[in-house]
Amino acid sequence: MAYGGYPGYGALELERVQHVDSLLRRYPAKPINPDRSVFDLPLELRDGKATALRISLPPHFPQERPSLSMLLPVVHPAVDSTGRLHTPGLANWVYGQSSLADAVAEAVATLTSAVVDARQPGAQATGGGRIGPIPYPPGYPSPPSGLLAGAAGAGPGSPQARVSSSSAASAAAAAGGQLPDLSRLAPAQLASLLSDDSEFKALLRGVVANSQMAATLEDIRVKNRQLAAANLSQQGAMAEARNQLAIVRSSEYQVIRARFDELLARQSSVSKVLGGPLFRERLEDAVSEADAASSAVSTAFLLGQVPLDQFVEQYVELRARHHALDLKRQAAEQVLRSQ
Repeated sequence: MAYGGYPGYGALELERVQHVDSLLRRYPAKPINPDRSVFDLPLELRDGKATALRISLPPHFPQERPSLSMLLPVVHPAVDSTGRLHTPGLANWVYGQSSLADAVAEAVATLTSAVVDARQPGAQATGGGRIGPIPYPPGYPSPPSGLLAGAAGAGPGSPQARVSSSSAASAAAAAGGQLPDLSRLAPAQLASLLSDDSEFKALLRGVVANSQMAATLEDIRVKNRQLAAANLSQQGAMAEARNQLAIVRSSEYQVIRARFDELLARQSSVSKVLGGPLFRERLEDAVSEADAASSAVSTAFLLGQVPLDQFVEQYVELRARHHALDLKRQAAEQVLRSQ
């Protein structure tokens, strides 16, 4: 069964569409894919920074609970290290009773109530370089293991401080081209990244090597190599074409050149005889002769010496010749004026 032009989800299709329509009536969520199973809802945090809430609907929604996650990293009691959001409404999702719009409303209220941006210095507490633990309010489902591991005490003598900062680079490589969660790094690791240029560059290399930009550049390199290989494969065809052209030139060029030189010489000789004022005078004489001949035919017709059909044929032919010669004469005068 399909409803509203979207791929069918069986008997859950109508309920699924009702949940989605209710959500879109309350919030300006933007569908990411054609079957409306993923949405992005823009949010503005209390400090004015913009982020977005990713709403993902599983195939068996609404029997399965939806998944909410953050597109930008924030430190919040309800957000785990992977960016997923945990609220009572999601944890206690009940098919037939829970509402997608209500779950999103609860998530928006939770996020905008006490959000700490991970990129701001306020996310770190003072005193001995420790990151203060974030209180987890009662009523929320238990966070995944390790959510606040980086926020707990990590003094110079703790096990986290003894971990080499190279783990930050490996974490970046495993994060698919994204910076690791810096709030989970020990102070010693952060200090090493700030003081050791090689460690910091290793971190950036791990991020860039697995980013979408690196994948795009690699795709461009592959296409360029393929194009270069295709161009190199045409070298044999180009060499064959040059050989054929050389054969044609050697066999036909001399004959054509000789014919061209002959015609050029003939044109030069004719131009010497008929060129310039002499050519124009001859055209004027020919125009006058054609005009006189047509006048003579007309006079003979008026005297009854030429029948009508013969007069028409001769007169039309002579006048056409007269006008053609006169046009040539005018063109010759134009040429002489331009020289």
